[in-house]
Amino acid sequence: MNLTSLWGARSPRERGLIVVGVIVIAVAVYLALSPSDTVGGAMLSSAAAKQQYADGLKRKQELEREIAVLRPKVDTATYKDTSEKVIPIVLKSLHEQARLADIRLREVKPLRPRQTGGVTKVTLTVRFTTAFAKAIPFLYNLEDPKARLVVEKMNVSPSDPKSRDVDVEVQVALFTVEGSEPKAGGGKT
Repeated sequence: MNLTSLWGARSPRERGLIVVGVIVIAVAVYLALSPSDTVGGAMLSSAAAKQQYADGLKRKQELEREIAVLRPKVDTATYKDTSEKVIPIVLKSLHEQARLADIRLREVKPLRPRQTGGVTKVTLTVRFTTAFAKAIPFLYNLEDPKARLVVEKMNVSPSDPKSRDVDVEVQVALFTVEGSEPKAGGGKT
């Protein structure tokens, strides 16, 4: 049996698949045997590597200094307790601010806490209806750094076309230090 009779016994589809297979094998062999380029090109010289290391170390020290400067600011803006302990304190603060602004809060709804960068972010949705002139001072007082609250979103819409009252929906965020309470199963036995 020679090669021509073997090739002639195949259907056109089988012949096409054999040609494609031979091409794939040839490309695979070429890629396996050819020298591959490294990601960074050639290796760095000793001086260049030392320079990159020194630059990286310098950048690391700059970032550590920035962190040292920002840490006290972050500490004053976050609560030290867990979100479960902080929410009642914040609710009391919200109601006190509302009382001072002569506003009746219709709804305060805590949303699910989220862990981000070593702190837990807790978002509260606050809804109330009042005169616009009373709403702005209330929101301004919420942003006081002593309250440690941040107004993230605010939606103001007229409640009635004939009155000066507005419906206000505000998302207020607060941050707590993550891991200040022992985890479940991590206590004394």
